[in-house]
Amino acid sequence: MDGLPETLSGAIDLHTHPSPDIVPRSQSIPEALEDFTAAGFAGFVAKSHVSSTAGLCSTYTGHPGARAFGSIVLNRPVGGLNPAAVEIAARLGARVVWLPTVDSRRQREQTAVAGPAPVWAGAQAELAARPGYGPPIEVLEEGHIVAEVHDVLDIVKDHGMLLATGHLDCEEVFAVIDAAKDHGIERVMVTHPDLPRQRITGDAQIEMARRGAWIERTMASVIEGKLPLDAALHGIRACGPGSTLLTGDLGQPHNGPIVGGIQRWAAALRGAGFTPEDIRRVLVDNPAAAVAG
Repeated sequence: MDGLPETLSGAIDLHTHPSPDIVPRSQSIPEALEDFTAAGFAGFVAKSHVSSTAGLCSTYTGHPGARAFGSIVLNRPVGGLNPAAVEIAARLGARVVWLPTVDSRRQREQTAVAGPAPVWAGAQAELAARPGYGPPIEVLEEGHIVAEVHDVLDIVKDHGMLLATGHLDCEEVFAVIDAAKDHGIERVMVTHPDLPRQRITGDAQIEMARRGAWIERTMASVIEGKLPLDAALHGIRACGPGSTLLTGDLGQPHNGPIVGGIQRWAAALRGAGFTPEDIRRVLVDNPAAAVAG
């Protein structure tokens, strides 16, 4: 990190998985806050596939230094595409809404993965097998966004939140980007489109960026061999730093401290010849704009 602290001052990781959770995590929210504060970073978004983190994060608002931002993921445990849950999360301070992840149609269809299985895979399989848990969540019906998504988008717009596309596939993401634009939403993050399960090509990512979305690339994908670093760097250049968000997606016990997401990206970008201005843009300026209140 020699020579980078000033460039990274105020950095925000928009995608982290601290505890508490229903699966083991590498760090708790207060432990991660200590690391982020020591590094001079502004904070991180705490994400859970099974619950809103807004109320929990709100208990740390007085923490000196870094901030934990709450979020909500619209999987079955919060009622799926549940506008009421989004409204409450927003009133508790959540800044990010993810569309379905582990309960998306594409994710639930998937029977095999490249590389190590996600840490949540076993718990999710148990939950989905329980009576009453519910089928995969559809965001499209005959190619059109379902009514519940429109209700969610209204709330995202009203509270100025960041909309993240979750584990949707290419057709679904394009439909969501266009619907978000119709609702006047200016902040959309295409969630780790490089993962093979989502079937989002490089050309599609460029078009999504052209339509105004940020393209996310996660360090966890690189660490676990699901996204070669060279491919990630190529994607950043192809879409442009202005359309890029780099996150950690860390919290897995085997992947080290959560703060390492920002630090590893910074080192990789510097090694690849990116300018300090571009490094700051993708790790500081863009994330700050994404969660600005």
